[in-house]
Amino acid sequence: MAEAPEPVDPQHVLLERMLFFSDAVFAIVLTLLALELRAPAGIDDAHLLEGLVEMKSELIAFAVSFAVVGVCWMAHLTMMRALARFDWLVAVVNLVFLFTITVTPFVTTTVGIDGVLGNGWRLYCLTFVVISVVQAVLLVVCHRDEARLVHEAHHGRLAFRLAQASSPGASFAVGFGLSLAGQPFLSSFCWVLAPVMMLAARVLELRGALTSPPSGEESA
Repeated sequence: MAEAPEPVDPQHVLLERMLFFSDAVFAIVLTLLALELRAPAGIDDAHLLEGLVEMKSELIAFAVSFAVVGVCWMAHLTMMRALARFDWLVAVVNLVFLFTITVTPFVTTTVGIDGVLGNGWRLYCLTFVVISVVQAVLLVVCHRDEARLVHEAHHGRLAFRLAQASSPGASFAVGFGLSLAGQPFLSSFCWVLAPVMMLAARVLELRGALTSPPSGEESA
């Protein structure tokens, strides 16, 4: 006699659907970043190198955007993997976060056109600041009830994950400030601060400085 199939857990199904949808949005955004690249008109094979040099602003903007969105995806993947069950508030805030991610192809084109000298670069910086802020909000919402929403292995890691999630936004906030201060060259390298901040957060966590007791437990 055939065994009866295991009952489907609706919570697991909803959580998987949210994860698949989120991954699809990230994949589409990264693809759109590449589709926005356009070779200069009239460039033939003999002048390909000159054409690539002419496109340097667009290529740099594409590379930086791809890297930052990729970091956001990895942080999002880690965050969603920690969830033990589906939650509607998490789903709503996650949708807002994905909305901010979908803006990146547009703001990347403004940098490719105007470089780092105009308001296009400032809009670009502000976009990543907003992305980091919303991702931080998503983290707080996910950890608001750790005992119910988050797997036990991920309890007490909110401070560390907030530090890492806010690193891209903090670095681009510095870039925005430098741009306003009339330092476009320094501003264009603000993204270098993000991996430094993320590494510092990891070191602090290993030393216990960013480890907090799980919610609902008394600190020692």
